[in-house]
Amino acid sequence: MVKLIALGIFGIAALVGGALAVVLRDPIYAVLSLVKTMIGLAAVYFILGAEYIGAIQVIVYAGAILVTFLFVVMLVNLSPQDIPPLPRGLNLYGPIALSVMWMLTLSLALRSILDLPNPEEVHHMPTDQYLFGTLPPIGKALFTAYAFPFELLSITLIVGLIGASLLVQKRTGV
Repeated sequence: MVKLIALGIFGIAALVGGALAVVLRDPIYAVLSLVKTMIGLAAVYFILGAEYIGAIQVIVYAGAILVTFLFVVMLVNLSPQDIPPLPRGLNLYGPIALSVMWMLTLSLALRSILDLPNPEEVHHMPTDQYLFGTLPPIGKALFTAYAFPFELLSITLIVGLIGASLLVQKRTGV
């Protein structure tokens, strides 16, 4: 019961951090909210027993990538006049709907192309006792049953990097 409550608390903390990263207009606070999200996700991984993934979440994402984002945001030194207001109407919901349709199309296409095993099948595949808790079983699971979510994560990171580069570009008056 305590594990479930802790899982809910850290899950909500990660969701709140993600929502604040989108809503906050100050880029430094938005990146710090992303750090909160990554640490919340790492805590969720630790609670679920995936200590390796949780440690990688903290070291790679919260420790390296987001600190680099924070450094770039502070280096660019955006003023409040440089930050455009949030889009409204079709400018907001059009890209969201297009993104959802693209991800559904991509997921259906990849599911039909790739004949991946179910996660339950991978968990019941035999592994040697000495390999328990090491990288080979994690790699086996990651690149078989979880290959599709792994590829979606890489696409998400690329989209995030493109979005970050678009945010830091200075707009010139036309």
